[in-house]
Amino acid sequence: MSTHAPELQTEEPTSSFTPPQGPPIERRSNLSAEAFFSEYALKNRPVIITDALKNWPALSRWTPQFFSDRYTEKMVKFRNGSELPMATFIDKVMHSSPEAPAPYWTNAPVQEHFPELMADIDPNLPYFKPNWAERYFIHPGMRSTLKRGSMIEIYIGGNGGAFPVVHWDGLSTHAFLMQIYGRKRYYAWSPEDSAFMYPEGDPPNLSPVRDVENPDLEKYPLFAKARLTTFILEPGEMLFVPSRWWHTAKMLTPSITLSINTLNTSNWQNFKKDMSRNGGKLAKVVKHAYLASACLLNQLQDMMG
Repeated sequence: MSTHAPELQTEEPTSSFTPPQGPPIERRSNLSAEAFFSEYALKNRPVIITDALKNWPALSRWTPQFFSDRYTEKMVKFRNGSELPMATFIDKVMHSSPEAPAPYWTNAPVQEHFPELMADIDPNLPYFKPNWAERYFIHPGMRSTLKRGSMIEIYIGGNGGAFPVVHWDGLSTHAFLMQIYGRKRYYAWSPEDSAFMYPEGDPPNLSPVRDVENPDLEKYPLFAKARLTTFILEPGEMLFVPSRWWHTAKMLTPSITLSINTLNTSNWQNFKKDMSRNGGKLAKVVKHAYLASACLLNQLQDMMG
């Protein structure tokens, strides 16, 4: 039987800005995959599953020192194009502070960088299934984008470091964020508040608001209306971020996190809107027809197991 746990009470971020409060995010344990899908995925509700990773060897094995010792000379490449040897990078992580944060290594596929460590994690947790992103799509751009998103990626950073942008995940996929080591504060906003996030991009899944604790309200006055849900993700916990939920994160300690993106019937309609956004009338008709058939084929594959 699934059990509910109260949201962990932790220190609040230091800020002069007090946003309206968003809906609380439940913490659940012993949550079946069936209950997760019906209560959260289908309803597009976020949730923290506190014991999803309990059997993963990575929880006791993966530490910053482990990566420094085992991959001392491996070059780590960051978003800005700079590189550091792993040992040098980890030293910066361990001495990171809010005033001088270490570089943040993000979105690195574990299978590509550390294939020998895949045995320490389970890329096939029942919560991830079905994941249509892993399957074959005729459209090459769709196929490559979804395939990359369905790979488990690693993020390593230090105290004070932060994800560089407020966003929702590309192609309206769901995201699962798994905290392996350390603690992170997350900031999340419902899709219902998208009008206050100043969305930009194509699709419009990026917000130009950078400092969510002390936003520039002269430049972004509507952001003051966005209802914020904030919480800390602890080691061993997994966060489900549903389709089109805005989010970002800041590290409170040295941190190692994993992520994976999923697509299935629960977020297909949002995905279809993103894929059909551009092109002329005929192109959109063709896309709609293709996506309708792809949805049907994936549903049949789900039924057949």
